[in-house]
Amino acid sequence: MTELTNLKQIALVTGASSGLGKAIALRLVEQNYHVVLASRNIEKLEIVKNEIENKSGKCTIIPTDVSLESSVQHLVTECDKLGFVGTVINNSGLGLFSKISNHSTEDWDQMINVNLRGAFLISRGFIPAMQNRKQGTLVFVNSVAGKWGYPFSAGYVASKYGLRGLADSLRNELRSDHIKVTSVHPGAVDSPFWDNTKANFPRHEMMQDDDVAKMVVQAITLSGNAVNEEIVIRRVQGDF
Repeated sequence: MTELTNLKQIALVTGASSGLGKAIALRLVEQNYHVVLASRNIEKLEIVKNEIENKSGKCTIIPTDVSLESSVQHLVTECDKLGFVGTVINNSGLGLFSKISNHSTEDWDQMINVNLRGAFLISRGFIPAMQNRKQGTLVFVNSVAGKWGYPFSAGYVASKYGLRGLADSLRNELRSDHIKVTSVHPGAVDSPFWDNTKANFPRHEMMQDDDVAKMVVQAITLSGNAVNEEIVIRRVQGDF
């Protein structure tokens, strides 16, 4: 294992190829983190890496499918070669929306596997090292759908309620290990998340990913033994 020098610490961001994940990664680099960029889309990860390096930041690309146990184990193994990953941002997610009568089993499984199973696999993979060090930060990028059951969103809402429960349980399990756990519940953010959905919300009225990223990084960098356990971020006008 080779510890990186002159850096605050290593942070992992899943779903880092675009949108909020990319914005969080860029903000962490500004705070002198070495960021591990994880996503299935290697081409987009390369674009993010180039942007980071053009700003003299440090990052590592590790292509990952968070829904696959073997892929997550590969991610953990490769991260171990870099050093201690003290911050893990579970950001990977997708949404497929329809009436329940049109909600296919495949859509349901895909959302549960990425949004919930993925966060479980990632967290389980990195928690042991945090426990050994008695330090660490886990961030779960959830949604306002993890707090209210929006219609035409059964699979998405179920996955996000499950993610909220996972975070709550881990928070209480890991308190004695001095591991901080934060759940972030954003409203609609203008990002590629909406590109393949049939939702007709006005994108220009959504929040900007960088504004949300600022609040996430503020929570991550909160010093001492304080932790922001839950953050709800909505546009001033409320949900659509």
